[in-house]
Amino acid sequence: MKVSEALIGRKKPVLSLEILPPDKGSNVEDLYRLIDPFLEFDPLFISVTFHQAQNWWSVENGQEIKIRRQRRPGTVAISAGLKHKFGVETVPHLICAGFNRYELEDALLELHYLGLENIFVIRGDPQPGEKEFRPEPGGHAHACELVRQIDNLNHGYYLEGVKPAAGTDFCCGVAGYPEKHPESPSMEFDLLHLQEKVEAGARFIITQMFFSAEIYQNYLGRLKEAGIKVPVMPGFKLLYNQKQLTRIPATFGVSLPPAMVEAFEVCRTAEEEKKTGLKFGLELAEKLLEGGAPGIHVFTMSQKDPVLDLLKILFKR
Repeated sequence: MKVSEALIGRKKPVLSLEILPPDKGSNVEDLYRLIDPFLEFDPLFISVTFHQAQNWWSVENGQEIKIRRQRRPGTVAISAGLKHKFGVETVPHLICAGFNRYELEDALLELHYLGLENIFVIRGDPQPGEKEFRPEPGGHAHACELVRQIDNLNHGYYLEGVKPAAGTDFCCGVAGYPEKHPESPSMEFDLLHLQEKVEAGARFIITQMFFSAEIYQNYLGRLKEAGIKVPVMPGFKLLYNQKQLTRIPATFGVSLPPAMVEAFEVCRTAEEEKKTGLKFGLELAEKLLEGGAPGIHVFTMSQKDPVLDLLKILFKR
């Protein structure tokens, strides 16, 4: 199943989920138990994030050695496991950060051999402590370059050799930023980069989270003016405590409606916070679907009960 085709051909609003691989040393069965209750809502796909390895330095026998540590490994294995265990389409994330082009080509072939047809491509963040993103030697500096590599591979063009060989058949998704990427100097500049990704071969867009339906509708208007016609799945995050009021905007570069902030600030118990988050989350989701969004893409971030409460109301289960 190609995600882009399913979004275009849908007969009703759809649900998709985004999950984190478990921390190293955790039990993957706990992740499966987290996902199991969501299957009642027939998610169109589940995307699995990829967290780049962090560079550390160690001194051994008088020599400084570079060590790469990955806190949440297993994106590819979890994606394949979910697809075969639950029969649900999975979309692994693939990032530029930490890989050269040849390593990415090998990773793409692994995904192809596992029968994974859809990929979500992002550049990745700078290494911790660094202000600017630095690609690996021989790697990609921008997501559009990786999208272009995937499109070439789909047409049978490998990095070694010029003759077309057996091609892959990936459907590639990319990120969109309704309030612009935090590193982008302007909305116009940000939109140009999205155009490049679509022209390179991206077939669908999943947006960064946002908290106002007007932000999404205004974004769609800008995409239409730019001639971008691929499906746009709105990213959705349910807030459920006051700590998120500062952490979410600071981490993701998004804004919160003043009414939501004021409502959370007067809460005195965790139960009040949960009810407030559900109220505003439900209002946003309903407005998105009423406005013609193909569905919602929920960033679960290992949440279960608050999101399930919302989905039961939204999808009348």
